[in-house]
Amino acid sequence: MKKFLFLIAACVTFISCGTTKQLNPTEIKMMTTKQLDADYNMVFSSAISLLQSEGFLISNTDKETGLINAYKQIDNKYATLNKFLWGAAKEANTAQVAFLVQKLNENLSEVKLTIYEGSVYSIVGDSGIESKTNKNSMVQDAQVYNNWFNNLRAEIERRKALIQ
Repeated sequence: MKKFLFLIAACVTFISCGTTKQLNPTEIKMMTTKQLDADYNMVFSSAISLLQSEGFLISNTDKETGLINAYKQIDNKYATLNKFLWGAAKEANTAQVAFLVQKLNENLSEVKLTIYEGSVYSIVGDSGIESKTNKNSMVQDAQVYNNWFNNLRAEIERRKALIQ
């Protein structure tokens, strides 16, 4: 019965989700890449500061290559109850962010931003064994990237004001 109810819920979820247009590589590059009027060190440290203020856990930085990776997970506090009642639950929402900062010249940097969102699901089988599934997909909403770039610009300006 639990499996049947889960299948019905899954079908409703999949049917209610509309299909979205997949962007081509050029469209993705235009959406995820911006040039910023700031030196490399300022952009790199501002990106880290922004991620921390957004509640992300910085998992890796490499100043030499300009790469910054961060992760965020928001746990579902009702997951245990849902697993008990329905045999399945969405354990958490996840987000992964990667910045690649590159120096173009002394006062100009290029930033490439990639954002993935996902979920962690668990299902308890008839034998009582729990299995977990992670699902991630790249965010392809230009407004999400614009918001991040605007926030990064604001953080750069805030940090510039502090050193003047």
